[in-house]
Amino acid sequence: MNSLQRIVAAMERRQPDRVPLLECVIDERVMDAMLPGCDYFQFNEWLGMDNVSQNRSSWSRDNVEFIDEEKGLFRDKWGVIRAFGTESTPAPIEGPIKRPEDLKTYQPPDPTADDVLGGIPEIVARYKGTKAVTAICRDSFFNPAFLRGTSQFLMDMIERPKFVHELIDVALSYDIPAMQRMVAAGVDVVVFGDDYADKNSTLMSPKHFKEFVLPGLKRCVDAAHEAGAYVMKHTDGNIMAVIDMIIDTGIDALNPLEPAAGMDIGLIKEKYGDRIALVGNIDCGYLLSQAPVEEVREVTRRTIELAAPGGGYCLSSSNSIHSSVKPENFLACIETLRECGTYPVGG
Repeated sequence: MNSLQRIVAAMERRQPDRVPLLECVIDERVMDAMLPGCDYFQFNEWLGMDNVSQNRSSWSRDNVEFIDEEKGLFRDKWGVIRAFGTESTPAPIEGPIKRPEDLKTYQPPDPTADDVLGGIPEIVARYKGTKAVTAICRDSFFNPAFLRGTSQFLMDMIERPKFVHELIDVALSYDIPAMQRMVAAGVDVVVFGDDYADKNSTLMSPKHFKEFVLPGLKRCVDAAHEAGAYVMKHTDGNIMAVIDMIIDTGIDALNPLEPAAGMDIGLIKEKYGDRIALVGNIDCGYLLSQAPVEEVREVTRRTIELAAPGGGYCLSSSNSIHSSVKPENFLACIETLRECGTYPVGG
């Protein structure tokens, strides 16, 4: 099998020749420490990744509208003030929808603009048909929350339900057609990357998730499938209170199954492994950033033993390979996959 065939088999809950390796974001400093002087494509091939991504946030430091360059503050194309930090994705600080009436005159970005596809055409030209081309997209929580401010958006679910639905519709008027353009350009797997939870629970009640977030997520999943892509839903945190609803949307895979948030991959495999592929569960906090190498190997072996049988599993971190990940720990994880992740021939 080549890398694309391997990931397609996993997405369809079939058994490939070996457990695929899938990461959407790997910090440049980690790459350079492991393979000095490399670019992302060189590193991807050297490591033997089965997917290829843009490996960056949607924002570059070039040609941004800085509000305070010294502090790294800038305004993105949504009108959201963000701050560049140490990681690849700048943090949202302040949204443009201060009052509900601001939504009446707000214009979302243009989904037909030249910048929507970013580096996808180059990736497709290099790897289409050989590696799975993945793209991080948005569903029905992050962009509406960033436009309003997350705390206020959650309060609006109680105080202004009609407004919340309207705000989500405005965000999806960009997000869905932008995603469809990416699939038309050659993306194989759409990753809907909105986080719904922290390590304890979802950020909203299951009732409010069902009322506000779920319908938009379902629209996004259906649109991606209709465009011809597989769908991986990414959300950090403990999502056990809403996992059935998420799976019922028809997603092909769930990621990142954060172990520090109590996401038990053995139990999830047993209960849902016949319906979705599982991607992740290798802790990028303590395990990949601080633990001894032998502990990384042991946890990786155990995770493969729990999640890989029968297929439908891709090895991945519990969020991303961020700047604090120790290169030797990441390498130990990959080496363990190579040692333990091969399926028996005809098995």
